[in-house]
This record gives sequence, C-alpha cells and structure tokens, in this order.
Amino acid sequence: MALIIALLIGLVSFLVHNDSFRNLDYQSMVSFQKISHPFLDHLFSVFTLMGSTESTFLIVSLIFFSIFIFKKKAAISVYLYILIYPVELLGKMMIYHPKPPIFLNRYVFDFHLPSSFIVETSYSYPSGHMARSAFICWLLFFLIKRSKLNIARKRLFRVVIFIYLATMFVSRIYLGEHWFSDVLGGTLLGFFVGFISLVLW
Repeated sequence: MALIIALLIGLVSFLVHNDSFRNLDYQSMVSFQKISHPFLDHLFSVFTLMGSTESTFLIVSLIFFSIFIFKKKAAISVYLYILIYPVELLGKMMIYHPKPPIFLNRYVFDFHLPSSFIVETSYSYPSGHMARSAFICWLLFFLIKRSKLNIARKRLFRVVIFIYLATMFVSRIYLGEHWFSDVLGGTLLGFFVGFISLVLW
C-alpha cells in the first residue's frame, strides 16, 4: 500500500511539474467559487485554522497521550507526522506551481496563526493543510477500526471523519488557497506518512 501511494505521489508531482493539471485546476476553482456565500466563506475559513500547524499538532498530541499508556512505541510513531513538513517544503521549493492569484482568496478572518509566516514560498504544491488533515484522519480511521465500539458507532465516526476530510479538501480550493492538484498531492502525502506511522505499530 505504501508503495502504491508513493508511486501516486510521484505521478501527481510529475504531472504538476509539467503543468498537466492546469485546466482541471482552473475549472475546479471556478466551479467551487461559483457557489460562494458568506456562510461558506466563514465555515471554510474556520477549516483553514483547523488545518493549521498549531491545531493539528494539538490533535496529534492528544492522540499520542491517549495511546501512550497502552502502547508506547505506537504513540511515538505518531510523531512521524513531522515528516510532512520537509516533504511539503521540498515540493514548494522545487516544483514550479504558482499559487492561485490573490484576487481569488476568500479567507475572511483578519488574522493568521503564527505558523503561516514561518516559511513563505512562491509555489503551492502540495497543500500542507491537506497533508496534515489526511494524516490525522488516516490515524483516526485505524484507531476506530481497532476500538471496541459497536459497528454502528464505528460507521458513524468513519462518516464524520470522511465528511471532515472532504470538507477540508473543498475548503482549500473554495477559499482560493490552493489548486485542486495541490490538495490532491497533500492528501496523498498525508496518507503516505500516516501509513508509515501505522507500520511501526
């Protein structure tokens, strides 16, 4: 599975580098922003904060402490999460993929969390918000599968996680923060690091 995801990351990265996603990126951005509404602007801006380094680090820490007592090695592997950052930075430095123009941005809050200013790059592939969210969702899916919850509750939690991940995916494009290809690449990156983390369990 890890090999398949790694190959998909390589393929998507190659296609992004060769500008093969241009039409899809543009059309998806236009399509999502056609349904613009103040409520969605605020909702998806909240998701921007939820996918930030500060928020996701807090969630990862909660997962860590919730399983540390029972399985120390597994808990420590959760922090492979940090591998997302150098890969994300490498992609944004080496793969030519300019960010969406500023006039498409629909983020409504007049502040950003400190992590937004740590590293500034001109390129946007892959989406760090999406990678971090995908990593967390991958872990939560696994934890739910291993839990003693009944089948109905497991299904409910899985649906909630899927809705969260799908909403985060849409929000990055709707807000004009990232192109479709950025978000796709971020999703694959998060899944890949999540899978590597679970291998150590």
